[in-house]
Amino acid sequence: MDALTPSLEDYLEAIWTISLREKVARVKDISKVLGVKTPSVVSALKSLASRNLVRHERYGYIELTEEGTKKAQAVDDHHKLMFTLLNEIIGADAENAHKDACKIEHHLSKETVKRIKQFVQFFEEHPEEKTLFISKYKQFIAREETNVKREKTEVLTLKDLRPGEKARVIEVRGKGNLRKRLLDMGMVPGTEVEIISASRGGPLIIRLDGMRLGIGMGMARKIFVSPAK
Repeated sequence: MDALTPSLEDYLEAIWTISLREKVARVKDISKVLGVKTPSVVSALKSLASRNLVRHERYGYIELTEEGTKKAQAVDDHHKLMFTLLNEIIGADAENAHKDACKIEHHLSKETVKRIKQFVQFFEEHPEEKTLFISKYKQFIAREETNVKREKTEVLTLKDLRPGEKARVIEVRGKGNLRKRLLDMGMVPGTEVEIISASRGGPLIIRLDGMRLGIGMGMARKIFVSPAK
């Protein structure tokens, strides 16, 4: 395929997929699939015919030669491989995965294609590893998206922080004795707080001015903070 441009490879792939679906390929079919005008299709077919990759008589059906079929299948295999990687493994939606597979399938080295193929085959042969990988990867993505959202808002409550994270108090809300109690603890604007541990249903353990303190989740919701830089 080295002698073919990405555009001509796209034409071969289009002819191959149309032929599988419709039994025969026509100029108008290729034009519709690739979103190009008829003269462009005719020009590409002449180029492919000169390489003995297609047979096409004027106004007739287009057929792939034996060599053309091999090359078209190779391009199609590359596309499916890239689509599988993008859609099934890293989670790109099908439409974007298809478009991006079309863009990159022509430009990878043989070594890179080989490695990607091995990567995909590994998961095909070890579905339990694929399930574990995708699960952990989705958790990672969710955490990153949460971090981005948090960075955009910049204002959180103490309850939103995770163990090991630090923040500075920017506001203490609440009324009466609750607010007074928090301020008496040292929870005043500008103070740095570090989360030591958090458990479901239990208190939030924090470090404030060098002291370890336990604070209920209800109180933690009243303390607004900004992540420490």
